[in-house]
Amino acid sequence: MYAKTKGLVLLGLQSEIVTVEVDIAAGLPCFEIVGLPTAAVREAKERVRAAIRNAGFEFPMRRIVINLAPADIRKDGSGLDLAMAMGILLASHVLKLKKTQQDMLANSSVFIGELSLEGYIKGVTGGLAMAMGARKKGISTIYTTPSIGSEIKSGFGESVVIADTLHELVNMITGQMAIRLAEKATAVAEKIDLLPDFKEVQGQVIAKKALEIAAAGGHHVLLSGSPGAGKTMLARSLPSILPPLTEEEQLIISQIYSVAGLLPHEGLMQVRPFRSPHHTITLAGMAGGGSVPKPGELTLSHGGVLFLDEAPEFSRTVLEVLRQPLEEGVIHIARARGNYAFPCRFILLMAMNPCPCGWYNSKDGHVCTCTPWQRENYIRRLSGPLLDRIDMVIEVARPSYEEFCGQAVNETSAVIRERVIQAREFQAWRMKQKGLCETLLNSELTHSQLLATCELTGMAESMLAQVFQRLQVSIRSYDKILRVARTIADLKQSLTVEADYVAEALSYRMN
Repeated sequence: MYAKTKGLVLLGLQSEIVTVEVDIAAGLPCFEIVGLPTAAVREAKERVRAAIRNAGFEFPMRRIVINLAPADIRKDGSGLDLAMAMGILLASHVLKLKKTQQDMLANSSVFIGELSLEGYIKGVTGGLAMAMGARKKGISTIYTTPSIGSEIKSGFGESVVIADTLHELVNMITGQMAIRLAEKATAVAEKIDLLPDFKEVQGQVIAKKALEIAAAGGHHVLLSGSPGAGKTMLARSLPSILPPLTEEEQLIISQIYSVAGLLPHEGLMQVRPFRSPHHTITLAGMAGGGSVPKPGELTLSHGGVLFLDEAPEFSRTVLEVLRQPLEEGVIHIARARGNYAFPCRFILLMAMNPCPCGWYNSKDGHVCTCTPWQRENYIRRLSGPLLDRIDMVIEVARPSYEEFCGQAVNETSAVIRERVIQAREFQAWRMKQKGLCETLLNSELTHSQLLATCELTGMAESMLAQVFQRLQVSIRSYDKILRVARTIADLKQSLTVEADYVAEALSYRMN
């Protein structure tokens, strides 16, 4: 007796359809799973056996062999439990269906879910990523559990049938019970109004302006200043001035968080991520790791902000792994079972003290206790190649008492965000005029694209030429200065890059 069903497994952020072939033959009772299963998949034998019995069905006491095809792909996770159980019920004729129904289950339907010993269907991580993969493969129906039904429906345009137990699902398929369909999640994961607001930051006019430029052009920033100056508060306020996510960005970011098991049940991600890992984080935690790699902090920051507080305290290997993602917006992880690519296009925001004690060149009475060697060694923890990829370096001074206790009315994040949105719309219009992708930000432009989209005035071009020749800046630094100047011009809704914009960009770069 033979039957087949389909399931899904994750390979990085992508999913692969697995054909679950079940053969039940005469012989000594045994249950074998072949097709490169991991330990989690092999353990499904006991879960499936107990779930079928406790759901009220007879488990066949014969020789059962399940093949997971294609056999050259390693299968991991518990999401194939439901597909294997349904295959056994079909092959043993416990589940009796017409030929057309069997063909539909075998060819155009997938089953996603882990089984409990009692026969309940449980959710698995990566449901949204699986659904998006199933949509691309022409699947028409997904059978799963209510706990991830809304998540799956968000990425799958066809029917998503949900059931709490194996017995309930069988009754739905045989027509003894009305089919329950999942509804697309509509609730938001978080409200942008709850984020820290720039109106709460006293003083720091230059730093606020720099972060506005960073938000408009997607630029990377290093904040340097003594303890208590407000670096962390500025960093945590940055997401509040970023533009809202588009529908495509919502799906991509939600897919990442689904695979990582961090997607809220209320719905898709609608606020840009803000990740602030501790300085003790490992290389695998930052870049992603595991035998089948999971997203790390770099990928979890995609579309949002990665904040490294006390950046020099991070290990050298963790900091250096940032270099390629900052340039390419993607990180490649190689494993024996394959190569995986994870998107990681984010704004990097780093904060540091001027020295280990934090009071070097302090103007408020504190005395630095560090030796010159300690200060130099502390600063050199951020390598030259990494600093070369930072667009702006901002000195954050402690606000005066008058600024701290003053009655000055600060701009709200909503006002600043509106200017950022207008600047990005202006960027998109310029990109379209030059025949480039409208979603490109200034920070993502290649050297040739940058030259094609930046119209410099004579004075601005002369100023850049002097900087390149006299200060011996690298080509990468030259491009960084030009990109920031282009973003400043976008905030001014200017087609040309003026000398004043270049001078402002230089002030952020040459600290």
